[in-house]
Amino acid sequence: MSDGVWGRVREFEERFAKAQATEVVEWGWGYAVVQAEFWASWHHNRVVVTGEVEPGVVRGAADEVLGGRGLGHRLVQFERDEVGAAAAVEFAGYGVHERVLTMVHSGVLPPEGGGRVEALSVAELVPSLVADWRLGEPGRTDEQVRQLAERITLYERGADVTFLGVRDDNGDVIARGELYVADGVAQFEDVIVRAEHRGKGLGKQLFSAALHRSAAAGADVWFLIADDDDWPRGWYERLGYRAGPVMHVYQGMA
Repeated sequence: MSDGVWGRVREFEERFAKAQATEVVEWGWGYAVVQAEFWASWHHNRVVVTGEVEPGVVRGAADEVLGGRGLGHRLVQFERDEVGAAAAVEFAGYGVHERVLTMVHSGVLPPEGGGRVEALSVAELVPSLVADWRLGEPGRTDEQVRQLAERITLYERGADVTFLGVRDDNGDVIARGELYVADGVAQFEDVIVRAEHRGKGLGKQLFSAALHRSAAAGADVWFLIADDDDWPRGWYERLGYRAGPVMHVYQGMA
């Protein structure tokens, strides 16, 4: 992929993140986003490092911005591989260090059609999100679960958003994904298929629908974010996505 494609992806991500924030703090080496109404969403309250900077400076900035607003967590994302890797010692105390990839689709779209993929409203999707958060993280409070489910209402501030899903015969959502499109760039994320319905091709149906919907809306760049060492990476590659820049994410409680 050309540098121009990766540049468009990074521009999309930055605009999308900042549009959802109640506050943005800028530095010469990066920025922080704060979403005061959704403090339980770490992704909406984080520091993003886009340039070269000493790790200690970043850690101090995270403490000042996140800690200064009463947030107990810390999440710092380094967009440049070498800068993020060099920060490992400084951020070891956070407890979690993830290497994540930006993956861009080849542009060769799969055959269209088939399946029962439909667009879902927020009201139709939120109960499924609440159920999944309660199942996956039973220690969460009711308010935290509400915020984590309803944060999807923020996305339309930064892109055209379509929530895609598949229902079973009872009308329950058994597979879903989130499509964001802006300025010719499309991101498809948070693809979930209920465990008892995996192996039926529902994930492929969702991706096909997302690619074709976004292409019809004018997208010519398609991307997603994946863990470097987790199994979905290989599945995404079989769907036509190719790995690109590595980012480093450090997170934990202060």
